Amino acid sequence: MSSILSAPFTIAARQTSAPLPRCRFLSTVAVLLQIARIIMAHASPPHRPVAAGIDLGGTKIEATLFGADLLAITARRTPTPNASYGALLAALEHEVQWLRRQAGCEDLPVGIGMPGLVDAQTGVTFAANLSANGQRLSPDLRDRVGGTVVAANDSQCFTLSESCGGAARNHRRVFGLALGTGVGGGLCQDGRLVPGLNGMAGEIGHYGISALLARTHDLPLLTCGCGRVGCYETLISGTGMANLATALIGAPRTARSIGAHLDDPGNQRVMAVWADLAGELLHTIMLHVDPDCIVLGGGLSNIPDLDTYLAAAVDRAALPRARRPEILKPAFGDSSGCRGAALLARDLHNRM
Repeated sequence: MSSILSAPFTIAARQTSAPLPRCRFLSTVAVLLQIARIIMAHASPPHRPVAAGIDLGGTKIEATLFGADLLAITARRTPTPNASYGALLAALEHEVQWLRRQAGCEDLPVGIGMPGLVDAQTGVTFAANLSANGQRLSPDLRDRVGGTVVAANDSQCFTLSESCGGAARNHRRVFGLALGTGVGGGLCQDGRLVPGLNGMAGEIGHYGISALLARTHDLPLLTCGCGRVGCYETLISGTGMANLATALIGAPRTARSIGAHLDDPGNQRVMAVWADLAGELLHTIMLHVDPDCIVLGGGLSNIPDLDTYLAAAVDRAALPRARRPEILKPAFGDSSGCRGAALLARDLHNRM
């Protein structure tokens, strides 16, 4: 009886005792290592450093170290050197080394969020306000510091951050709208960034202004930094709002002063036309990608009740019976772009 009972187990043992082919063995080991990395990342103490993000702007570099809970551990700011590409690379190398020393990890993954476009295939960047324009920033920096280094558009990094544990964590299709010195955006689906063929998904600042609104409000068609004429960025960015003030009330006023004094009749007029333009842009986003929500970022998002202005403007512009996406303020404020860059670097490191 005992021999009969043990027979199936003996057969199973014989079937599994044959050595696996080398290719299958290596593939299995790779999968197991990746699973172990993911488990370790999620099981890490909340404040154990796992990745870093660098916000690279035209005037400052902000380097932030993040823990396993994706909250900032430490951060610092330094001026952006614009004398040469070599000087910029040296400054970024210095920041990466500082971050890795703080983390006690020589191969800490580092993500860089920056204005402009980053070609995912070649690493070539297109950023008019940086000496890295036309250069292979992330590959060149990786050659200097080693480890995982990745660069992406800062608005896309912002969108990823707010999609993963941020204001949009309960939504599947998320559009991040950055309203600052320029106008940018990004698209996430199910917590994953959708950069597009050229890394241009979300570059809505370069849509052309509505002809109807330009004629209705007698608006100027201005040359954009991209070289095109009549981009939304020229009238609804921070500098664009100042351009609107000059056109509508004949007085140069900054976006900060307009947002801080909304009881002024001139500022109210500027804000009303700005909201019309921004509402039309948001409706265009709805027509193109139909997001569940739109998260606002950038300096203009700090204007009181901006989300209310935009919701009313979208309702005026939208097609009949169209459901307006929820308009949200960001959960992580000004540090959200850094956090998204760190997310990109962490996930890339875990896949390697």
